[in-house]
Amino acid sequence: MKTFWFMLVLMVCHQLSAGSLNWSAYSITSHAPYLESSCFDAGSYLSTCNNTNWAYANATPVATGTMTSLNHNWNTSNITPDGSTSVGSNQRMLVITGYWQHPGTSGQTSTVYFAGRNDDGFIVNINNTAVISDWAQQGPTYWNSNGSFTGVGGQWYPIVINWYEWGGSANLDLHYSLSNLSLSTTTGWLDMNSDNFSTTDPTITITSAQQTTVNSAKSATGNGVNMNVDGDSNTLNIEQHGENNFIIGSDWSSTATITGDNNTLNVDQGNVTTSGSSGNNGLGIDITGDTNTVSVSQGDYATDSGDHRIMVDIDGSTNTLNLSQRNDGNANSEHYMSLDLDSSQNVISMQQLNDGDKFLFLDVDNNNNTVDINQSGSGSHYLDLHLESGSYAHDVDISQTGTGSHGARINLDGYSTDFDLQQQGSTDQNYSVDMTCGTANGCSVSTTQGN
Repeated sequence: MKTFWFMLVLMVCHQLSAGSLNWSAYSITSHAPYLESSCFDAGSYLSTCNNTNWAYANATPVATGTMTSLNHNWNTSNITPDGSTSVGSNQRMLVITGYWQHPGTSGQTSTVYFAGRNDDGFIVNINNTAVISDWAQQGPTYWNSNGSFTGVGGQWYPIVINWYEWGGSANLDLHYSLSNLSLSTTTGWLDMNSDNFSTTDPTITITSAQQTTVNSAKSATGNGVNMNVDGDSNTLNIEQHGENNFIIGSDWSSTATITGDNNTLNVDQGNVTTSGSSGNNGLGIDITGDTNTVSVSQGDYATDSGDHRIMVDIDGSTNTLNLSQRNDGNANSEHYMSLDLDSSQNVISMQQLNDGDKFLFLDVDNNNNTVDINQSGSGSHYLDLHLESGSYAHDVDISQTGTGSHGARINLDGYSTDFDLQQQGSTDQNYSVDMTCGTANGCSVSTTQGN
């Protein structure tokens, strides 16, 4: 458990476990400037590091693997990128690829300075930017090579490193600093941390317009209720059993509407108490007014196949919402839930349970909101949460548990925000939190990751 206290503006980004980079080793028959690599072609450095000819190198593949360190002083011993696999001691080249996380303050643009002790040639390319270009015959000194990269703290960038050893001592030793330190000393320079490495892009998924709003909510078809209500103090109880049930607008492409105050909407879809099957149910509704209570339950019983979707847009205040999606444990099912509120004093509970992938989007633009989100079971879990307020608090609790991958993208803008996130069960747990806290009393963020 880590707890962070925020004054003014602070942003957090955390990745659970240490990572690694990919490496490929080659035997070579020439050295610089005739040796070509993925980043060096015909005497020129390549900003995109996409050279596949290596015409002058006559480079022959030797071995591949993953590595957790860029700090190696092999000297005259065998070159072991991963600490154990020997690729030889002379006339060898390494091409190292993967993703590197900028170590600066999350969300803030800053410059990272690099210094290398390399024997022989060394090229470091980050996000198609030539950071170090030192492709030459040389002995190891502190520091043969240096450069810098400007990026956003917490963000991941593609990295490509080319290195070769011709003969004698072999050194691949890259250090970094967040300050522009002297190159005449090793003081202050830091080892590259494997927590900032990944073989694949760990950036939290979906988008692409949130997968085109989860494929237009799976394209509604089947049994439907066309609902457009205009007035106050309405109570609507709707129960739909079985499969392919929808509550939508009158033209079968728009959302249903409720316009007025003090409305209560209770929806049960797909509940089968004795026999039969259920699944593939949808609700799309726009509510304009105050003091609304909305309760939606989709797929509560054991024969439910999932693939439920909920889309709710509310413009008003003092709303209470309880949204739940379940299935029978079908790993091939999905749940999709989207809630957009331009209103204040909301109490929101959102649950996506059992198996299959789960997608949840929540956007709240106003004050004093209490949010409780639970995604559990197998399948991947993804949520995108944005809360923005004036001068009142948010209280947010999020739980992602189960065997699938967990991803949470959180944006909080408010006063005295109390935020708690739990990701457990999965081996792939990622989140980002952007928080603006505008109170002298501070805001609190509590996060838990693990098994």
